[in-house]
Amino acid sequence: MLWNLSFIWLCMAVASVAILSFLLGLCMDAIMGPDGFGPIGNTVVLIAGFFLTIALYNHVGHKFVDLRIATTHGLGGAFVTVALLAGLKAIGSRMRL
Repeated sequence: MLWNLSFIWLCMAVASVAILSFLLGLCMDAIMGPDGFGPIGNTVVLIAGFFLTIALYNHVGHKFVDLRIATTHGLGGAFVTVALLAGLKAIGSRMRL
């Protein structure tokens, strides 16, 4: 799905996801506090999780026939990525690593 986009549409997709991820990253920073990654860190993790989930799903061989399905999978992957990394960070801080 991502590979079929022209350069302009790919930039629009990255910019849209980045803007929404930054707003969500600010809210998550206020909620998570020191257990999070900061507003920019949360944004980077959300963007990476979103696009890596879509790329991985395409790499496995599945196609997204609808943009809503791709967005749903991307958001789910972004939140799973944040949850996993925050959990690993919490475990590391509790174990003093």
